Amino acid sequence: MSTRILGIDPGFDRLGVCVLEKEGAAETLLFSTCIITSKKDSFEARLASIATELTVILKKYAPTELAIEKLFLANNQRTVMNVSEARGVLLYICHINGLSVHEYSPPQIKVAVTGYGKATKNDIALIVPKILKEPLDAKLLDDELDAIAIALTHSAHRKMNSWK
Repeated sequence: MSTRILGIDPGFDRLGVCVLEKEGAAETLLFSTCIITSKKDSFEARLASIATELTVILKKYAPTELAIEKLFLANNQRTVMNVSEARGVLLYICHINGLSVHEYSPPQIKVAVTGYGKATKNDIALIVPKILKEPLDAKLLDDELDAIAIALTHSAHRKMNSWK
């Protein structure tokens, strides 16, 4: 029996999203993108854009589980507030669409993917294609790669049943 995992690297300007299918030990990347909102739009319009694009992805790929990165504190309070509000929209949309929600911290993601809690973005970029056993587009944005790493983290936790 396969499971579809929606991986999200929450953001406001850019939001990494992927859908990973897990069947047995095999993990297949079905879809990934970076949702980019226009800085010219109002805050509300940008949130609506995120919700609309996510809803389309949910309808097309029908994931059942959400893996999302926990927020960490940043120096820019305005950025943290915008991302947290966007994250709230994401959690709401996923909840009303019946997805179970699983949150992972940046160190948990780094350990699950690389085995090292202080891994760099380059470390993750090198290892993710090896885990998937397929090359990734060299033009992939960091946010999109992070979403894939988050989905892989959840997949690893599912193997150990540690997410229950």
